[in-house]
Amino acid sequence: MFARIFIFSVLPFIQTYLLGEGINFVREILPIFKDRCIECHQAPFEKNGRLIKPKAGLRMDGLAHLMFGSDEGPVLVPNHPSKSPLYNRVYLPEEDDDRMPPKGDPLNGKQQDLIRQWIGQGADFGTWRGATDGLDQLVRKDPSELAKVPEFVSFYQQMGQNFKAVSSELISQTRKATGLLIRPIGKGSSLLEVRVVTRHGRVKDSTLEQLLPLAGSIVKLDLRETMITDDGCRIIAELTNLVELNLRGCQIGDGGVTRISQLSKLQTLNLGCTRVTKEALSPLLKLPALVHLNVWQTQIGAETINSRSVRSGLILVK
Repeated sequence: MFARIFIFSVLPFIQTYLLGEGINFVREILPIFKDRCIECHQAPFEKNGRLIKPKAGLRMDGLAHLMFGSDEGPVLVPNHPSKSPLYNRVYLPEEDDDRMPPKGDPLNGKQQDLIRQWIGQGADFGTWRGATDGLDQLVRKDPSELAKVPEFVSFYQQMGQNFKAVSSELISQTRKATGLLIRPIGKGSSLLEVRVVTRHGRVKDSTLEQLLPLAGSIVKLDLRETMITDDGCRIIAELTNLVELNLRGCQIGDGGVTRISQLSKLQTLNLGCTRVTKEALSPLLKLPALVHLNVWQTQIGAETINSRSVRSGLILVK
């Protein structure tokens, strides 16, 4: 039995409510793909008498092909940059063998962030469709794998059963007060994700005070590249149900880490490009649920990490 994926089955899942003007795919994302990606990820063609196929089976020259993914599976999960191999590969350090694109300079910070924001806002392609040839070949041999609910989705579904939904009016008021994107993590979910989308420099410690009425429902918080300091971590510590926290590039140090080290449900923490030092590692390693810890480009060097007893199962990005 085969499952076929067509463009029409993809479109309903890539719509999203955007805060202000979202990332324009044709104007801001497609030029990056054309310049750095599509050369290796396009329809098969002949060159010097040899058939050149798209690398890893991934085509990026059409919406349906891109959403279908590579030989290894989907590469794009709308609303979830961290779950999208497409974003994870371009964000890897230059020396990593899995970094994309493999040739030339890595994508710069602005390009990486545009892709992150675009996926985080729902991967809206606008009116672009791109190449539509070969749609009949978009086949997965195991339909059960496609129907399977991803583990991270089922986790939040189960967690949300014990939460009371926050009113849409309160969410709307908080969104306007903070300038942050605030929404349920899934259709009908009582859990919330909060993320910065634009105007990172306007998000300060005082901004976080406005989130406190929603504190118990926030499970994902992405404040990367904002003006949050150690004092802001005092407020973050009150979001006791946080599961995912991204503070990459924020103005925080060891004092901030001490304040958030009581978040017992925290599973994913990104502290990359912050001022944290080796002194912050001990309290972090005591977080009982922590699975992913990113300390890339901090003062916590590989030598320090290797000299400590790192808990089994903890994935460190350093």
